[in-house]
Amino acid sequence: MKFTEAQAKAVAMFSSPAFIREIEEEDPAMKKHLNLLKTMNQCGYITTNSQSGKKTSGKKSAIDGKPFETIERAYIIGFMLEVDAIQFIKNLGIFTDKNAVYVPYCSDDIHLPASLDIPLTITKTGDITKVVTHQSTTYPESQWHQERKQAKINKSEKIVYIFCWDTKWNRNASSATGLFTDVIKTLKSL
Repeated sequence: MKFTEAQAKAVAMFSSPAFIREIEEEDPAMKKHLNLLKTMNQCGYITTNSQSGKKTSGKKSAIDGKPFETIERAYIIGFMLEVDAIQFIKNLGIFTDKNAVYVPYCSDDIHLPASLDIPLTITKTGDITKVVTHQSTTYPESQWHQERKQAKINKSEKIVYIFCWDTKWNRNASSATGLFTDVIKTLKSL
């Protein structure tokens, strides 16, 4: 599909009962952010994955029974037309305290060590902090094309994969100073 067709399909997905059920099962807290994610897609950022920046504490580890907390950094990743991404990355970096980078792809045989990725979710148990999820700033070519196919965007479209993340841990992405809010403001300013 052309970018605009894939964009319309992505926007429609956010109103689909099946998609909403899937979100409720995977992460019920994300349901309250769906309208902002839908708006991002309407504004030209076809999103493929995100996290809201929540904090969960008081749980006990299944391994040792010790209490721990899980802390997220809000993020969003997806496709934009290259012409829009240039100004978007610049504006988000200049006018907010958020980060955005272009995620290129490389040969599948290049080693991409996870230890060099950007931490997105951590757990804290006492004085021990562990990275649970992370994001690379480069993808193996096969994974990049798989993401493009899932978004249903033709190979002929001049698109780029953009990764945005909050510089602060545990900041609600939908708040007045949150990542999702700043991404939408930046998209609307283009």
